[in-house]
Amino acid sequence: MNTLSATAQAAAGAARGPSTRSVLLRQGLFLICLTLLYLTFELGFNARLLDVVGGDTSIDDVHRIEFYGRTLSGIAAALVVLQLMLTHRAKKGAGKPSYQVIAVCFGVTVLVVYFAIKTLVDGIVFTRDAEFRRIAVNSVLLQRSLVQGRLKLDGLVEDDALFARPEGKAFLALFPFLAVSVDRLDEKTRAVKEALIRTAVRRSEPPQAYYKDYQEAMKALGDKWRQYARIPTASDEGLRNQQDRAWNDYRNQLARRGWQPSTVPARARSAVVKHVRRSVPVPADWNPADEATFRAAVEQRYHQQMSTSARSVKVGNDHIPPGLSYEAFVARPGVQRELRQTLKLPPQVRVATSYGSPAEFTPVYDAFVDGKVRQELIKYEASASDFANGGKYAQAGIDATRAAVVPAIALFFSLLGAIGHFSKLLYLLAKTLLLLRAPADGKLTRGAALIATGVLLATLCGVWVSLSYTDNAVTRSPLFTQMLQWARGANGADGASASTGRGMLTNIAHVVAVGQGYGYPINESIRARVLQGLSYGYHPAGS
Repeated sequence: MNTLSATAQAAAGAARGPSTRSVLLRQGLFLICLTLLYLTFELGFNARLLDVVGGDTSIDDVHRIEFYGRTLSGIAAALVVLQLMLTHRAKKGAGKPSYQVIAVCFGVTVLVVYFAIKTLVDGIVFTRDAEFRRIAVNSVLLQRSLVQGRLKLDGLVEDDALFARPEGKAFLALFPFLAVSVDRLDEKTRAVKEALIRTAVRRSEPPQAYYKDYQEAMKALGDKWRQYARIPTASDEGLRNQQDRAWNDYRNQLARRGWQPSTVPARARSAVVKHVRRSVPVPADWNPADEATFRAAVEQRYHQQMSTSARSVKVGNDHIPPGLSYEAFVARPGVQRELRQTLKLPPQVRVATSYGSPAEFTPVYDAFVDGKVRQELIKYEASASDFANGGKYAQAGIDATRAAVVPAIALFFSLLGAIGHFSKLLYLLAKTLLLLRAPADGKLTRGAALIATGVLLATLCGVWVSLSYTDNAVTRSPLFTQMLQWARGANGADGASASTGRGMLTNIAHVVAVGQGYGYPINESIRARVLQGLSYGYHPAGS
């Protein structure tokens, strides 16, 4: 009887499967591996974000980096949902929810968070007022200039190279939100703004690239010139047809007398040449067997016929008479006007047919840069009303706002995700170790549960608080001090809520600036070595 009872218990145990504790241990190890994998990509993304700040970033770069940021944030939230659902399944022990349901919930969470952040970013971008857009347009230029060391904020920053370092770039990510706090920022930057724009124009369109634009413009003009002058080309079907027809007619005429071009008797050569010259301008000493010279003569006749049939053409409201040389054609006012429009040159510049050296082309390039700088300076000096909806710089303001807002929001969520999941990783490790000593049902004692939860909360709060009270060159700078004064001074002007919001913003800026200073070397090493230089959709010029 006892033997049968023991056998029945063993069979029942086998039917029940592994204990809840063993299931939780396996799930814990699985979640630890997933969290480590997520942190690898999140930290690599965090490092790449700092390359975006102050870089030569296009709106396409912004959209791509935004896609990666939203996706990683969605995965971060989905990992929390996954952990909760797996734990619930293990403790319930009834196989519910099923793994299919868990997978669907994981995917839905990723999508919900992805589109929630997209809605948040779009809402921030499209609801900013005209003044914010104006500041964003200028701040993006200032960000790049500060990072590249071309702008000095005298009296605000003691170390000119500060913004080229990770902590400086991290602070600059929030610069558009904080620029309003900088006393007389427009006045401090107005004197150097033209030089900054000039450098930015030269970087975006270097001399070599502009010279290629010139070559393409002249190539397109060459096609117009050939059409104008009716000059045949190697691919001209009309020319080849005339050459073939004339040569065949010549051979047929000789064949009537029983000759071939190579068998014309010496006594008849002068008569044959004289007869051919009536229709084809071959040389007087032409050899009747020389087909190449014959075809060249037909080409000469074809060219003359085309030229005489040419008519006046109109280029840029300029009626150009027929018969001009290529140089004279290019020099026409209408052609010059069209070239200047294509190459974005001011009216006083004359474009030559060719340039013998880079030095000869330099005045043309300088004129292009001068014109572009004047045009851009108008935008950077425009009033806020020009950036309002319907204003001439509204779209430029929206694009600049997105370029300014996306790195800031992405950096915040990236840092939050990294700190949160690092805390969760320690929690999972602590819980896994505690489960090793737990009973088969996997229930932790109250003290053990408090220890695991305490590890999570202590890490999360401890990291944030320690970063909040740690200083570096950014947080000790007069610029940051002025920003703190701006936040504290809002209480009287805008009320307590405005002061609280600005205080939170300065705290986030402090944590981001200090945290990135410590984390960037590690994060960049992960991106470069572990992730093999993953670009996250950002490809700066020259990379």
